[in-house]
Amino acid sequence: MRKWNNIVFDRWTPIYPHSLPYRIYKSYDNDLMSMITSFESAKGYTYSHLKEAGALWDSKAFDFGLMKDNRTRTIKDWSNNYNEFANWVRLSLLLSSCSYLENYIATIVSESIDSDPGIMIGAPHVIDGIMYKKHGLFLRKDEIDEKIVSCTKGTWQSRIENLKRLFGSLPNSMTDSISDLETIRTIRNDLAHAFGREIKESQDYFKSTKSPIRRLSVQRFNKFHILLNQIVQEFDLMVNKAHIGNYEQILQYHYIYDSIKDLEKGYKVEELKKSLLLDKNTGCSKSFCRGIIVYYESL
Repeated sequence: MRKWNNIVFDRWTPIYPHSLPYRIYKSYDNDLMSMITSFESAKGYTYSHLKEAGALWDSKAFDFGLMKDNRTRTIKDWSNNYNEFANWVRLSLLLSSCSYLENYIATIVSESIDSDPGIMIGAPHVIDGIMYKKHGLFLRKDEIDEKIVSCTKGTWQSRIENLKRLFGSLPNSMTDSISDLETIRTIRNDLAHAFGREIKESQDYFKSTKSPIRRLSVQRFNKFHILLNQIVQEFDLMVNKAHIGNYEQILQYHYIYDSIKDLEKGYKVEELKKSLLLDKNTGCSKSFCRGIIVYYESL
């Protein structure tokens, strides 16, 4: 915490509990849940109307407006195919969740290093990363990229060890869930690289039949989805408080500084406040904005 001209500004106590990468993650996740909710609603609606219309398992599917081909002949055939597709949808949505998670971790690692570069050598808060930005200094990109890859690729045991090395500690929801995270990673890889089948088995050239697609029930999907959300939420709260603080708001001032640097202080405050509101940081008061300006210009 520093004080200039009777303005108190705390660089490392965030005005908003979560980072921008977390808010983007949640936006993606909300879209995903809207999609699966719509899909499951359509399923329930279709089955209820088939029942009302008097459909039986051996009824001709096409008589009820469903597919007509050499496989989907009856309502039962259609239902079996629909359930197979529903399983595929859940697998695909889990793959999307994994992709969002990896993208979030890559982004938050990058932002944390930019904000608090001392974590690269185990010395947090020794230097403010915004000072690097202001004076045109840069960390080596290959070193940052190496950190990101080590935290997003490989087994979860390896990822967590590298995240611990960088951040010092991690939420229990992450460290206690390696087994589930490995299961999710395996499902994700099987879907991405072997059409939902076990990779090694699917690549056996001496097989005369196709391997079965992995099954993922609604209950298991929900369990994994809740776990991933819990991990991201708790991890982000920790990292945002320890290594990001109000970096995003100061960075916004850095980006607009050249265009407003010649304005009087009051106008600078107004311009900064408007730009922060565009990022939905509605808690940014004029006093907070003054603190950002004094802090940045003192570096």
